[in-house]
Amino acid sequence: MDLRKLRYFVAVAEEGNVGRAARRLHMSQPPLSQRIRELEADLGCALFLRTPRGMTLTPPGEVLLVEARMLLEAAERTRERVRRAAGERVLRVGVLGPGEAALSAAVAESFTGAHEGVAVHLVQGGLGDPTLGLAAGRVDVAITFTPFTRAGLSVRTVRHDPCYAALPASDPLAGVPHVRRADLAGRVCVRLPVGTDPVFRAHWEPHGAPDGPLVSSLDECLHAVLWQRAAAFVPEQAVRGHRLPGIAYVPVADLPPAALVLAWRRGDRNPLVADYVRAVCSAAQDGHRPR
Repeated sequence: MDLRKLRYFVAVAEEGNVGRAARRLHMSQPPLSQRIRELEADLGCALFLRTPRGMTLTPPGEVLLVEARMLLEAAERTRERVRRAAGERVLRVGVLGPGEAALSAAVAESFTGAHEGVAVHLVQGGLGDPTLGLAAGRVDVAITFTPFTRAGLSVRTVRHDPCYAALPASDPLAGVPHVRRADLAGRVCVRLPVGTDPVFRAHWEPHGAPDGPLVSSLDECLHAVLWQRAAAFVPEQAVRGHRLPGIAYVPVADLPPAALVLAWRRGDRNPLVADYVRAVCSAAQDGHRPR
């Protein structure tokens, strides 16, 4: 069976709603509905009852949910066994932004010291998917910023970061003690990619003019500030790591602090994930930061 379609099926079954499942999977609703219909056609039976209130499982759907969860767990175990047989064990770490926690020497020393022979692969992600492909299995653990849709995920907070407006240094607001979201109304502001998690978009996308530049990374945000005179919201981590001539950072008074977090698939039994999470959190508690 197509494991990807089984993942989609499990998400719809657990959410009871195609729209919520699509947001959890970070995809649009029509292709998700199409994959479910294809799965039903392949099995020759209806898996869901469609009602105005959502999707409920039919008796065959209830059987498939149990089997699908076991198949997906077995597939993950098989992948890990094959990697071990090949002499390779890999942990894929997705990072949104500069990846401060992933580049910490303390984390690297702690984790690699306890896991000889394990390769840690860094996957740089874009703003369109703040969970960096967790739902699709692209990464095993993500280092990212809240807020985002947490369905199907476990999340551990590393620290909280105040939020700033990144503005051209010549902007009249560049020298004020703080700004509010409404202060940017009508200005040219960055826009996030189509299909971005709506929870993430509601926090990080300023409500400016509708024709602002489209950005998919922190570097593109700052480029738009410098070259297109746009405004953007960024976490404090960006302020520490990207102090550039021509850009001013002003605290946003009515934007709650974001959390730098570790996220992974709920129920994931890969021990490397749990050990990596502990290594990052331990380093953060000890106050270790990269130079």
